[in-house]
Amino acid sequence: MSKKIKDQPENSLVALDDSVGELFDLDSGRERTKSLSFIPSFFTTASLPFRNVHKTVFVRKGSQGLTLTLTSPKNVPFGKYGRLLLSVLTTHAVIVGKTNLPVLIEYSSLADLLKELQLPKQRGTDIREQLECFSNAAFAFEQKSTEVTSAYLFKHLYEDGKYPKSDVKVTTHTTGNIRFTEGVQYKEVDDGSKDNKYGSFKIFLSGEFVGFCQKHAVPIDYTIYKNISSAVGKDIYAWLVFRNHAIKDPVFVPRKRLVEQFMPVDENSNPNQENVNYGRIIEQIKEIKEKFYPEANITIDESGAGITLYKSPTPVIANDPRYALITSDI
Repeated sequence: MSKKIKDQPENSLVALDDSVGELFDLDSGRERTKSLSFIPSFFTTASLPFRNVHKTVFVRKGSQGLTLTLTSPKNVPFGKYGRLLLSVLTTHAVIVGKTNLPVLIEYSSLADLLKELQLPKQRGTDIREQLECFSNAAFAFEQKSTEVTSAYLFKHLYEDGKYPKSDVKVTTHTTGNIRFTEGVQYKEVDDGSKDNKYGSFKIFLSGEFVGFCQKHAVPIDYTIYKNISSAVGKDIYAWLVFRNHAIKDPVFVPRKRLVEQFMPVDENSNPNQENVNYGRIIEQIKEIKEKFYPEANITIDESGAGITLYKSPTPVIANDPRYALITSDI
């Protein structure tokens, strides 16, 4: 075994919060052809840029009042390979078993890392590029959630206990700043052949990233996630897996919200760009349902107003011997 994970019980999973744990219901009708991995639930509502933006700061607004800010001194991670690498890093964070402590992942060669990612050697340059982006990157999040509740719960904020007798609107402001890694090290061997070799990889996941992932990880079918060709398609698939299973009642997602979350339009863009982006999102949803997630219960409004989500069986199985963690076959 070329790759080592410090303090990791073999093929172990940590307990996650209830909403994620419910995604682990068994389904006996599966074929053993797929791999299980994880991504942070945060990245199902706001994710990496689709392509190289050549920026050290990237901001994306997601659903439910969520805003993601990615920072990196060189370049923020991006694209489909950035998403695959994020899933691998998250998976190691989830299964290590120790919360809020740094995790060391080692690969003796770039080929070992590519094997875990299930990618051909031709993608080595792409993955090294993304690893460089993640090496000093961090993500900050800000969320505002509003609910109507009894003023009695906040009577301590009112003088002499004279709180309103009617319900009040309460907005919770939440922020956080998390480094992906504490450091990355690898060796580059130049033998004069112009075909340099790369090995002795050491990736130190930060303790805050490990803790965040263990509390907020979403299990996904990595094989499907990898096979979806577009970055936006990967985002939509992960969102549907998480969102469709968690809901109890039907949820209507309007056209504008879908565009804002998955393919936002710049203020100076052509007025028709929102229509174009919405069309691409719907195409991706139809393809995902047809090829990758037939269990998804979704209706698409024919007038173009949006989509309605219904509670759906999860395509992701844990504790099923026909499914394997992406880390277990290295």
